[in-house]
Amino acid sequence: MGCCLKIIKNHLNEILISFALYWIFAGYLWFLPELKSTAITYFVFLPAGVKLFAVLVFQWRGAVGTGLAIFSRLIITDSNQPWTSWLIVAITVSITLYVVAQLMLKLLSVNRDLSNFHYYQIVLIALVTSIVNGFTFAYVVHSLTDSEMSSGLFHSGFNAVIGNFAGNAVFVCTALFIVQKKMAIKNFLKSLSR
Repeated sequence: MGCCLKIIKNHLNEILISFALYWIFAGYLWFLPELKSTAITYFVFLPAGVKLFAVLVFQWRGAVGTGLAIFSRLIITDSNQPWTSWLIVAITVSITLYVVAQLMLKLLSVNRDLSNFHYYQIVLIALVTSIVNGFTFAYVVHSLTDSEMSSGLFHSGFNAVIGNFAGNAVFVCTALFIVQKKMAIKNFLKSLSR
């Protein structure tokens, strides 16, 4: 019984971390309105990188945590839409990202612990997930809401793809660099404190 509770606690922590990370990086969007391309899309969308990172690291728990964050952001951003529409958008986008990322990891023969993950693989996964996720987001929002993303579905999808890819590139590549170079970074910071 204690083992099951520990597993549940770990899963809930991973969901909470994914949710919190999404909101931490979504916070900059309110302070930099110049990054907005429409009411709900951005030129550089760092939360897309958080979503990809969470799905790569926490797998389905990352998809659940970021899905909850997506839902809450959309409700706050455009409360005129029915909450059920935003729930369907969040579920669809989260499942799509999870499935595409997992398929890409299998196609690229990346270990489950990501130990053999390389930069070119990240770029490829970020590109594919950005394209699929961006157009999925644009299509579902266009189909379920009267939210005006832009002049057309293709234009909306392209905006979402570009914003997602830029956010993926910035966040995931930076995170991977830090993880791979953590000892060098620690040594550098120690040398600065001397």
